[in-house]
Amino acid sequence: MPDPGEDLLRKALAGAVAALDESRRLTVVEVAADGITTFDLRRDELGRPRCRFDPVVPWTSLAAGGGWDGPGRDLTRQDPTEEAVIRAAGVPSRAALILVCSFPDSPLAGQALTWLHAAFPEAAAFVQADVRVDALLRDVVVNDPLDRPYELVVLKRSVATGRFELAAHQLFTIGARPGATVEVTAYCESGDDRGTAFAVVAWGRRPLLLSLQSARLVPGHYDFTVELERPGKVRLTGLPGLVRDDRGWAELVAAVPNGLDSRSDSQHLICAVEISGAPGDVANRLERLHQMVATMSAGAPGLLEVSLVTYGAHSYDRRVPDGEVEVVDWLVSPGDALASLTGLEGRPPAPDGHPHGAQLEDMLAAVVGRLTVGGAGRTVLLTVGDRPPHPPRVNGTILPCPHRHDWRTLLGRLEQYPGMAFGAICDRDVGEADPVWSRLGATALTWLDALDIREFGAELGLSAPQDRSIPFPLIEVP
Repeated sequence: MPDPGEDLLRKALAGAVAALDESRRLTVVEVAADGITTFDLRRDELGRPRCRFDPVVPWTSLAAGGGWDGPGRDLTRQDPTEEAVIRAAGVPSRAALILVCSFPDSPLAGQALTWLHAAFPEAAAFVQADVRVDALLRDVVVNDPLDRPYELVVLKRSVATGRFELAAHQLFTIGARPGATVEVTAYCESGDDRGTAFAVVAWGRRPLLLSLQSARLVPGHYDFTVELERPGKVRLTGLPGLVRDDRGWAELVAAVPNGLDSRSDSQHLICAVEISGAPGDVANRLERLHQMVATMSAGAPGLLEVSLVTYGAHSYDRRVPDGEVEVVDWLVSPGDALASLTGLEGRPPAPDGHPHGAQLEDMLAAVVGRLTVGGAGRTVLLTVGDRPPHPPRVNGTILPCPHRHDWRTLLGRLEQYPGMAFGAICDRDVGEADPVWSRLGATALTWLDALDIREFGAELGLSAPQDRSIPFPLIEVP
């Protein structure tokens, strides 16, 4: 059964340790069977409580004259023995103080406690037989809650520039206790000569490294666990090949390449193709898309994801069903997208419908509905077709969209999407195409028979990434 007196002492020690900061100290003086031991506690710059203690000062070195238990001694007088006891305790000025007598059966220990309490009346004093003060302090220090957050150093993408920046992913908050764990999912690219660095920092006036390990990893997503073992010590599990890394903070920061941009992250190519019109025109559009996907995926292996959306024309004829925008694929591998394009090449064109407009506005609505905030590093909407969109209301010769979709509003929303680019391949010469194609191809615009795939892909930011290392995990940080 737990000793209530020892529990009270433990709580007092834990409370005093929790109140420490870099400028405040705690002194614990134990008077025991063999002498006096003084423990000095303070926090280091990482917020960890540190305990230092001097060797025990034995009673024999403190006794004066006839010893402590000589007859007739005036215990209220400040004699040399009392001074020796106070001096042996070594209590610094302006330090919080706790006095503990762990051997109350000894008149030596009892007298020493009396003198010390008289000299330091504001100190908390405890009498607890056979308590191990050193063990209690060790337990209190190990289980001390965090006084500052611990975070993982990561790279995140800037919404404004699309470039990667150093950032922090929260692991443990103030007050977290040893034994706490957190699950982390991150994407790791090819690191530098040491691999990917997993650095845990504590934040004070500046970031201070608590733990640094590196691993040479195959690019991909990794799930791992971080455990708080004790203040100042964390353990990472679930990552293969982790080894200690002895670099300092300045060296780590210097390892991030200048101008690091999102080409090192995945790329999302959304192919939107008009499948109504003359059979030869439709076949040419699908063939160009096939070439585009094949060429871009070869230039950036493992980075490109593809979506495929088809659209036709509104019929405005009750006898002919209206065509539907079809999301054939979404975020699939280039191989799967190429297989879908091959399947489309074997189909007949969609009904021709309205001669002056196509379902571009419906296609934009479908894409807006699919995209989520914080997608791939580079997202490209590539539109391939001929006719302009339908307006939301009557406007000249082009009938309004039956669903009242406003292509300007939808395109404006896509233009606000982080890392978005717009490419267009129009059947007509750029000078002959409807002006809307200049906006659909705001990043890169060409016409079907003048397409230079590699040059066009480079303009869209889909060319192969430069050879560079990504020294930290990539993560989306709110």
